[in-house]
Amino acid sequence: MSNKRKKRPRKTFRFLFQMKKKLMLLFVIVIACLAAMVGRLAYIEVVSGEKYEKIVLSNQEYSSTTIPYRRGDIVDRKGTVLATSTDVYNVILDCSVITAKDEYLEPTIAALSACFEEDELLLTLEEIRTYVAEHPDKQYYKIASQLPYSEIEAFEALQEENSDIKGIWFEKEYIREYPYGSLASALIGYTASGNLGLGGIEDSYNDVLNGTDGRQYGYLNSDSDYEVSIRDAVNGETVVSTIDANLQSIVEDKLQEFYDALTDNAEAGGGASHIAAIMMDPDTGEVLAMANYPNYDYSLTSEENLALFYTEEEISSMDDDALTDALDELKQNYCITYTYEPGSTAKPFTIACGLDTGTLTEDMTFYCDGAEEISGYTIHCVNRNGHGIETISEALENSCNDALMQMSYKIGAANFANYQQLFNFGLKTNIDLPGETRTSSLIYTEDTLTTINLATNSFGQNFNVTMIQLAAAYSSLVNGGSYYLPHVVAELTDEDGNTVESIEPTLLKKTVSEETADTLIQYLAAVVEEGTGSTAKVDGYSMCGKTGTAQKYVLDEDGNATSTRADGKYLVSFIGSVPAEDPEVVIYVVVDEPNVTDQAHSSYAQNVAREILKEALPYLNIYPDQEETGVNADLDILGQSSAETATSGDAAEGTEAADDAASEAAAQTESGV
Repeated sequence: MSNKRKKRPRKTFRFLFQMKKKLMLLFVIVIACLAAMVGRLAYIEVVSGEKYEKIVLSNQEYSSTTIPYRRGDIVDRKGTVLATSTDVYNVILDCSVITAKDEYLEPTIAALSACFEEDELLLTLEEIRTYVAEHPDKQYYKIASQLPYSEIEAFEALQEENSDIKGIWFEKEYIREYPYGSLASALIGYTASGNLGLGGIEDSYNDVLNGTDGRQYGYLNSDSDYEVSIRDAVNGETVVSTIDANLQSIVEDKLQEFYDALTDNAEAGGGASHIAAIMMDPDTGEVLAMANYPNYDYSLTSEENLALFYTEEEISSMDDDALTDALDELKQNYCITYTYEPGSTAKPFTIACGLDTGTLTEDMTFYCDGAEEISGYTIHCVNRNGHGIETISEALENSCNDALMQMSYKIGAANFANYQQLFNFGLKTNIDLPGETRTSSLIYTEDTLTTINLATNSFGQNFNVTMIQLAAAYSSLVNGGSYYLPHVVAELTDEDGNTVESIEPTLLKKTVSEETADTLIQYLAAVVEEGTGSTAKVDGYSMCGKTGTAQKYVLDEDGNATSTRADGKYLVSFIGSVPAEDPEVVIYVVVDEPNVTDQAHSSYAQNVAREILKEALPYLNIYPDQEETGVNADLDILGQSSAETATSGDAAEGTEAADDAASEAAAQTESGV
């Protein structure tokens, strides 16, 4: 017998090799499937983990609830709260819990009866019993709304004492409150349902004032024990405004005092169509106060607000659209949304343009004979007999239209149009408030500045501005030529008071040279000391300023300006700064259609400005820099001394309105403006 080993058949090795390959493939497939499962579970955890983590308990005694965020406060520059959110609670009935056991209903009804007044509940106790019986699976039904915590505290105490009080929980929410009523209402704005800011800071800073809701829910853990999980809400940030509440209060009080005083002296209607004022820091662009009257008080109902300014007969005659329009007008921020012809407050900018371009020099003089003949029209100066020979400073002091028109010829259309844009006329200032009006369609270009258009523009008629445009531009004239972005918010903080963002002054451009600005300060100081602005003078303080009186257009049925000037309708104004050298505050007051027979007197606006400054300057720690002489010391808000008995229509100082012929000439050549 042979000792040789038999060779294993070749097919056996082939079989084993193939089996090994299959096992390896199977192993790879299993590993791949496991990896896919792990990946899928990870995806579910990240994307929908919360959804699958929550388990609704079989006894349904617990439910998931939203934790609302708190909208941030709006405060003034010193921390005074102007708008805040106060927590309130809705009482929620969960029928599915209260019906889980028979012994829950009556103790719960008894607790409701003991802790809440009948007028606080939306249903009577019997109606609650009926509702529970008819809707045993209902998990959410509101039976009381927006109660303060003090009114639900007693019920919570009873719940802790008696475990059979079930099926009632409290839904927290916030209501927006304005502690000072109408104070700065147009600037602050208001909120609608869902924390939606409308108007003012509430609107422009809506995203940072709002936060993110949190959530509380129950779930079963791995040991089948019930646990509560809470994701905290992220509250909104606090907006720190540049407004000073005390200064704002001074301004608003004086606007209302003037309005009421004119109303008392008028035969019918309110004191004016609108009265408005802005106070700014010229070196930063910060708005210290911004107000208009009439205004809206968010602590009152719409009906109560209307009743402040309209008679019952007027309100009853309004249809729904008219009522809405009337309310909207009360909520408008006049200082940024209304446009108008500035009148002679525009003259400093014309002179600044001429001096800065070299087309005017300080040694020039102009002869005013009372009128200019342009394109077949006679455009008169306010003094139809003429002022005679005037320097540039004297022309500004006297608010001489004739001299300004002569200056416009030297300046030329190209320079004038260029500086209009430098001063930001026709453009938005981009103040951090919604609703600012752009006036580009109400400003002439170089191509459309015909001789007569240039002439009328030079003294502030036939083009439009907003209050914030003029205040920001004037600030650059008296601060050395620096144009700062006007703004109403200084910083954002978290709920603990930590600064999130500081909003620093933004220098946008240079309007004029420091030399030109220094010259304008001298001219503007002379206007207050010796010229048309003397009524605005605060005794003991050096001041700069300029008056303005502009005749208004007739409006059509839709409220749009026609090409005809309104008979006797004027907008009068005063813009000034204190002290004259290196001013710390700019004030701008507009009185739109004062309710008097003779409206064309800037003294109405000057009186308001003076009375505001009398209280504001000491508060701002701006001290007198001149010897007191008693000038204007005994005048009231209407410019009357204690000895006067005249009505508000008397004692008209500082008028510089263009006459009807001049206005009509401008209207007929306005080229679409």
